[in-house]
Amino acid sequence: MRTMTASRALVEALKAEGVKYVFGLPGGHSVRILYDDMAQTGGITAVLARHETAGAFAALGYAQVTGEIGVCQGTAGPGFSHMLVGIHEAWYAKIPLLCIAPNSPVASYGKGALQEFHQIEQVTSVAKWWYRVDRPEKIPWVMRNAFNRALAPPPGPVFIDIPMDIGPLEAEMEPYVPVPRSLPAADPDAVQRAAEILLHARLPVLVCGRGVHQSGAYDEVRTLAELLAMPVLTTNHGKSSIPEDHPLSGGGVGCNRTLVSDTLLEESDCWLWVGSQIEEFAVGKQWPTLPPTRKFINLNVDPQQFGRNLVPDVALLGDARLVLRQLIEACRDEAGQRDFAHSEVAARIAALRRDYEQQVARLVASSKGPVHPVQFLDALQGLMPADTVIVLGEGANRVWTATRLKLTTPGTWVSSSDFGCMGYAIGASIGAALGRPGKQVVCLTGDGSFQMQMQEIVVAAQYRLPITYVVFNNNCLGWIKWTQQRMFDERYYGVDYGVNWDHAAAAEAAGLKGLKVEAPDQCMSAIEAAFAANAEGQPALIEVMVPWDEPTPGFVSHHGVEP
Repeated sequence: MRTMTASRALVEALKAEGVKYVFGLPGGHSVRILYDDMAQTGGITAVLARHETAGAFAALGYAQVTGEIGVCQGTAGPGFSHMLVGIHEAWYAKIPLLCIAPNSPVASYGKGALQEFHQIEQVTSVAKWWYRVDRPEKIPWVMRNAFNRALAPPPGPVFIDIPMDIGPLEAEMEPYVPVPRSLPAADPDAVQRAAEILLHARLPVLVCGRGVHQSGAYDEVRTLAELLAMPVLTTNHGKSSIPEDHPLSGGGVGCNRTLVSDTLLEESDCWLWVGSQIEEFAVGKQWPTLPPTRKFINLNVDPQQFGRNLVPDVALLGDARLVLRQLIEACRDEAGQRDFAHSEVAARIAALRRDYEQQVARLVASSKGPVHPVQFLDALQGLMPADTVIVLGEGANRVWTATRLKLTTPGTWVSSSDFGCMGYAIGASIGAALGRPGKQVVCLTGDGSFQMQMQEIVVAAQYRLPITYVVFNNNCLGWIKWTQQRMFDERYYGVDYGVNWDHAAAAEAAGLKGLKVEAPDQCMSAIEAAFAANAEGQPALIEVMVPWDEPTPGFVSHHGVEP
């Protein structure tokens, strides 16, 4: 046993759990329960966000690319309140997040102390666990529970509330020992039933969600797909689960649907969904009623997902990587090693890709400009390193980004959940860059979403992060304006920016390399200049002027609107 303050025990627990970064910004309360001891002990970097919401988003971006828990901090009252959006995002996305906030002193609580706030009551519906520390010696117990519960499947956010007069109190502390962690495999009988369905299906299709990333099941996805010559599709959150130049890669589903994926799903007689919540953006506004001839196998680490929207024929409860290994072993002998590259399925996918490329080419050729998103994205595709981390922001152009960029390195895709947080990508890019040091990071977002958190680009400059921000500027809230056009007889109201930022100039003022693209032939030079700045430790921003009313065909059909 050692005698130490509660705040020192808190920092020691973070270090024992391998925490490298705490994202957020301190207040007077925070110094007493966390920051001063981080300064004294070293080993943990406080990443100074400019807004607590962005600090939470950065922690989530870090968690997405590392598979580790993200840690964020905000001071009492308003600081904590600003983190609530990030806590809800973590809850919706099933991402492990530890949120720490001080509170007013126990001695004066209820008397109107500075920034006094009922913090626990605000998180009870959007956190897996929460605790208000009432005694200093309980810190090791609290922290062990927090990490264990945040990381236990399905992962999610936890919240620790620490009154500021608890932080400096001393007590004898038990040694901090992290909880050993293990993941579950599926029931063997269920695996065998699923294998029999897959082996006897005419055209099974594998659909990957975020759970593939969280499990790191990339080799298993590829192996099972090749074993069965099975197309692989991805939800928005599952993008890059398989190299997207692979012969069996069929693109996105739901809002990211294309001619390729729609056709494959329709023709399939067996769906295997892995690690997806099967939410609206993954399926569509109307969840389909599956015909009796189509079998549905659902693999998820969260039992609450079974039957949430679609009732499975077989439910496989377990970690994606472990259960896919079980399926591979159950299928291997009967399937043999099929020649997937020369299979009818691969030929079918190749033909559908050619048809889709022709469809896209026609749309780009008829664009009103100034720059069609595809023109910029194709230039980016040719110039970015294969292991570039792409962070997707909200906006009318997000679906073009998700459907056009082909990611060939698994696990290089970061996106918010279907909670749909505007501004998420700006902070998440910072966390992603710190989680993948030395890797190129590109954040692509709309101008409306960017403006909600644009102050955070100065954080990228402060920490010299290799981030290129791409702001697709259509001078409006494009998604909402499209809705008014197609569903409300073109009654445009409250969506156009009569005055908008010069985003490139704002970036220069924040210490970034600012660039503007107003014609297709400027795309490559702007990207080259941005990447060159990143290589020298300077983040960059490229403002791309795009039309507001040229969405993907899949975007239109996802909304149930005729082209």
